[in-house]
Amino acid sequence: MGLKNVLNTVTKSDSKVLENRRAEAVSEFERMGFPTKKNEEWRFTNVAPIVNTDFTVKKDGVKKNLIEILAEYKFDANVVVIYNGNYSSELSKITEESGKVFIGSFAEAYSKGFDKAFDEHFGKYASDKVDGFTALNTSMINSGLFVYVSKGASLKKPVMVINFIEDSDTEIFANHRNLIVVEEDGNAEVSEVYYANGKRASFSNVVTEVFIGENAELHHNKVQNEGDNAYHVGTTQVEQKNHSRLYSSTISWGGSLLRNNLNSVINGEGIDCYFRGFYLTKGEQIIDNHTLADHAMPNSHSNEFYKGILDDKGTGIFNGKIMVRQDAQKTNAYQTNKNVLLTNEATINSKPQLEIFADDVKCSHGATTGQINPDEIFYLRARGISEHEAKKLLLSAYAHEIIDEVKNEELRNLLVKTLEKKLG
Repeated sequence: MGLKNVLNTVTKSDSKVLENRRAEAVSEFERMGFPTKKNEEWRFTNVAPIVNTDFTVKKDGVKKNLIEILAEYKFDANVVVIYNGNYSSELSKITEESGKVFIGSFAEAYSKGFDKAFDEHFGKYASDKVDGFTALNTSMINSGLFVYVSKGASLKKPVMVINFIEDSDTEIFANHRNLIVVEEDGNAEVSEVYYANGKRASFSNVVTEVFIGENAELHHNKVQNEGDNAYHVGTTQVEQKNHSRLYSSTISWGGSLLRNNLNSVINGEGIDCYFRGFYLTKGEQIIDNHTLADHAMPNSHSNEFYKGILDDKGTGIFNGKIMVRQDAQKTNAYQTNKNVLLTNEATINSKPQLEIFADDVKCSHGATTGQINPDEIFYLRARGISEHEAKKLLLSAYAHEIIDEVKNEELRNLLVKTLEKKLG
């Protein structure tokens, strides 16, 4: 029966909002089904291996390597642990709670008096009508992570969300749902990191909804370091209001097939929206990044910058779109995609797009693909550096342009260490 079989595992929720949204999403999922390569947005990414696998939903597991992973994240942060797709109150360490800030599961939001804020925003931004994986995610929600920062409040410490899949005897399906709300004049930093460790296949289906209120700021990071048998499809849908600021970084270098949809509706004036991404493929990995900066109002700015290194028979896909709607005059929007191919068998499919319906704008897009400059290798080798180390130095510097944009110093240092291992 494949992936559709997991729908039978859903249990009833106490929340009427969740129950109503799930019922609507089931209908949408049955209408759309899963995307195929006939769909323009998926023509370079074949999801048949995901769809045809009989995954299992589990609430527990062997917890063999989780402690080692958590040891790497002994940060000065609010640490949230999602284990095999389930929020773990036992393993999470939330140090920051007040009447103005909440970090916890959907169920805890209701029990601790944050239900009104949750109901106001949940399901308002990520549509179940345009993508089968999003509809599947909504139809299977039992709970999820809610990060809420009320008007004028700030998170003193970042939120570090550790998503970990682990089992040894079955294929695991993990349904992740996150809701991040930063209200007017608020400030927050949230990082999602994903690991999957096991001999069998695993699949993470992730939807993150984000609301950034007027004059609010959010730093959002997503790091994918999953195993060779891991599949990941994720959608991050953002709504930005007047004078808000979004700084988004997506780092992808682990997993068999990764698909990231990152969309922001720039629904106000004076908005800044920054998308940064780095991807590194090895073996036969497929990493697919789709972005959309949707300018709905005038006088705002967006900038997308993605870089990739493709090795072995790896495949990268970058499809970035800037949409400037008729009322969005005085828009400044820029997009760049750069790629380095290390072998003749590596592939990149880059498609930067502009759709402009206003006439007073400044917009640009571009893509480049090439190999390591042999003159630069020669220069370093002439100074006593081996060819291997010379390539490593050049590729490391190339990646640092993206990684250095990560605000969190502890996370940034961990990414640098991981990069060195990957390049080694």
